[in-house]
Amino acid sequence: MAEAFRFALLGLGAGGLYALAAIGLVLVYRGSGVVNFAQTAMGMVGAYTYYEVRVRHGLPTAVALFAGVAVSAALSAGFHLTIMRRMREASDLAKIIATLAFLLVLAAAASLIYGPLTRLVPSMLPTTRVTIFGASVGEDRVWILILVLALTLALWAIYKFTPFGVATAAVAENPRAAAALAVSPNVIAAANWAIGGALAALALILLVPITGLGAGLLIFLVIPVLAAAVVGGFSSFPITTLAGLAIGIAQSEVTRYVEAPGWPTAVPFVFVTIILILRGRSVAGKDERFGRMPRLGSGRIAPGLIVFGVVVVQLCLWQFFSVKWIDAVLIQLLFAVILMSFVIVTGFAGQLSLAQMGFAGVAAIVAAYLYARHGWPFPAAMAAGVVATIPAGVVIGLAGMRTRGVNLAIVTLGFAISVDSVVFASSRFNGGILSYKANDPTFFGIRVNSIDFPERYATLTLIMLIFVGLGLANIRRGRVGRRLIAVRTNERAAAALGVSIVGAKLYAFVVGGIIAGLGGVLLVFRLPLLNFAEFNGGSSILLLQNAVFGGVGTLGGPLVASGFQPGTLGTTIFSFLGGKVALYIAMATSIGLLFMLTHAPDGLAILTRRHNEWWLGRLRRRFPSRRKPVHVLTDESSMPLAKVAPATLEVRGVTVRFGGTVAVNDLSLTVRTGEVVGLIGPNGAGKSTAIDAITGFVTPTSGTVLLDGSSIDGWKRERRARAGVTRSFQTLELFDDLTVLENIRAADDPRDLLAYVTDFVVPGQAKLSPAASAAVIDFGLQDDLDKTVHELPYAQRRMLAVARAVAGGQPLLLLDEPASGLDESQSRRLGEMIRRLAAERGVGVLLIEHNVDMVLRTCDRVYALNFGTLIGQGTPNQIRANPAVVEAYLGTSHRESEPDRGGESGNGHVVSQPVHRPVAP
Repeated sequence: MAEAFRFALLGLGAGGLYALAAIGLVLVYRGSGVVNFAQTAMGMVGAYTYYEVRVRHGLPTAVALFAGVAVSAALSAGFHLTIMRRMREASDLAKIIATLAFLLVLAAAASLIYGPLTRLVPSMLPTTRVTIFGASVGEDRVWILILVLALTLALWAIYKFTPFGVATAAVAENPRAAAALAVSPNVIAAANWAIGGALAALALILLVPITGLGAGLLIFLVIPVLAAAVVGGFSSFPITTLAGLAIGIAQSEVTRYVEAPGWPTAVPFVFVTIILILRGRSVAGKDERFGRMPRLGSGRIAPGLIVFGVVVVQLCLWQFFSVKWIDAVLIQLLFAVILMSFVIVTGFAGQLSLAQMGFAGVAAIVAAYLYARHGWPFPAAMAAGVVATIPAGVVIGLAGMRTRGVNLAIVTLGFAISVDSVVFASSRFNGGILSYKANDPTFFGIRVNSIDFPERYATLTLIMLIFVGLGLANIRRGRVGRRLIAVRTNERAAAALGVSIVGAKLYAFVVGGIIAGLGGVLLVFRLPLLNFAEFNGGSSILLLQNAVFGGVGTLGGPLVASGFQPGTLGTTIFSFLGGKVALYIAMATSIGLLFMLTHAPDGLAILTRRHNEWWLGRLRRRFPSRRKPVHVLTDESSMPLAKVAPATLEVRGVTVRFGGTVAVNDLSLTVRTGEVVGLIGPNGAGKSTAIDAITGFVTPTSGTVLLDGSSIDGWKRERRARAGVTRSFQTLELFDDLTVLENIRAADDPRDLLAYVTDFVVPGQAKLSPAASAAVIDFGLQDDLDKTVHELPYAQRRMLAVARAVAGGQPLLLLDEPASGLDESQSRRLGEMIRRLAAERGVGVLLIEHNVDMVLRTCDRVYALNFGTLIGQGTPNQIRANPAVVEAYLGTSHRESEPDRGGESGNGHVVSQPVHRPVAP
């Protein structure tokens, strides 16, 4: 027990400094909304400054401390003012990449100046031994704890009670409102960045006497600092401090009691992953917006261009290049394969993964073990290594179910760092001192070892790259691609169409892991002595940076990005710069990416596309793809528009509470197929919340929702959609990254599991169903199918939102303010379309709309809400005459006005112009 207590005290030192750096991270987030992955790198600059001033120039400790803190503060504020301020409207992905790129800039600069060796730095605190309850520890650990607790208390008081703290809170809550009150968000943000940088410097200056000073230390400090801030919710100073202390103690205890190396590094990863999964949710909330993601390629294949490229590469490998250049091409092809994994994970599915190099290493170490220790043939060992990535992909994919954006980046980076320290760096797994050896591997009888036959190994890698690229192109154009991109663009809208968010994320991580694993096996087997040092956590950051720099949304991006990896053609071309050319390229790429993120965030592949159109056009004409025109619409003259199956939706006594606020109170209503039911009420009445409760986006506090008499309360939102209850959204929530046709297809596609396999070979591109074809024609979208969403005028976007909801052919349709922003004629036309859906197709519609005239013209029955409570129901005429509804919402003008129902029939239906389309009985 005494030993455990002593190690706990020892852990308080490092843990307190984790907490101090994490508090700086919290301040940066509170001041600007950015999670700064470069926080420890900025602190490291301060530590190096302290080292220079005190150790190399012999100046007093106080001067050195001031210099280190001041340099980090200035660096942090300058980074905000020059880079992050320009990225206010950028996506979370872009902001994270920017801070990671800056981390790499600072790490490369430190390596260039100081080299790879760790330097010893004397402590500014007394280090004599003191005894506390029988445990002997250094006095510096006690002073660190006292300092951290005092600073935590002081910062809490400053940000709680001072005008600056109030201004910071105001900027964090609503920057525009704060600006209107003469509070400058930029000044507040810059000040908080400066304070955050100063705290990071102080923490690192106090920490490096314990750990040593070296650029390699940066990566391993990122995760514990981020973990402490995550536990504190990026807001609470006391909780962040306690979390940092707990992580430090846990690491110290693991060091004492766990003999296997690497586990202390993994402790923060486990810590933060559990917290984030418990806090997360399976579908993004309506307040979660991730900003604009990088543009996507179309996935169209030009066979002639592929053949031309393959011929050029093969001629270079077999005829023109020396061994040095063949090796450079080989390494570039290998990294291109690994980088392809980012296309499906980040490009298509929008999941920010820093784990791809970890997946590659897992496959490599499994394949190496089976090949070297058990004599498996190279192809069999490769296949087994690739399969071994599937469990890892499932684990990360499951974490991705409840984490996204910044949180997912933290989890995946933690995985990469942890698997590096626990597995790749452990002699138990990496073969020990002698390592594993690849003794002349053969591929189905052909010797392919890269020492004797480098052109053969490069050709094998090229074949694998082509296979992976064609598969991803097929996925992009198929049903699975539309599912993934729907999830990337808008998880709520994807779930409302019945797309499995869990299935899409799991698939992306599993397939991404398989592709990275394939590249990892090929990468490690290129040398006779199998070395796993290339799969470290820093490589994961560099790989993601290069993937985004090249263009993570396109298949050409990895081909461009691979040239910036160490040992590739880029390194060879600039080899005249000396032995540190890889560091120069890494730094130049990071700086270039920082510039590109503020001007051209889609990557080099997209940026250079228009510059290449001239010669690419000539090549396409020379080697045409011969694509046949596809007629996607079912022949209108023979459309068998069968009526939907009868269905009844019942809401019984549903109540929804958010804390102490009752949003919906004891609501009961019924919607049957063939009728249009209205739900009206003033703003804040609970109408949208009612739809959220019906469709599974909100869990009711009490009450039940029934479909055809059976409760669906336990069903997830995707299952409700597939069962026939679909919806639109008040804020459109279209898939902006897809064309109009792809938006319709996303709703019309079958939700089959087989597509996850078949789409890799043959993309699903069948004609639209009769219901989807009818939706395209009825809503006037047939001339806009190839346009992207942002090319449409607002009214057409509104029509597309409703058409997409209708395209799936479900019997029950819930429309949330579909006419918002439309003029009177457009609203009237939309109301007629809704009536036709009910009359001709038999669809049951629940219509929420502020356009009262449209509701009263269109609906058979109307329910009225006020403050979440039902205050009236009945036919439109009865609602007009209801005093409670008139007083709360309609006003006297609607009570006194004559009904305006066009050709209203006796049962309340609008008799619209007939549509000349056969209807099946």
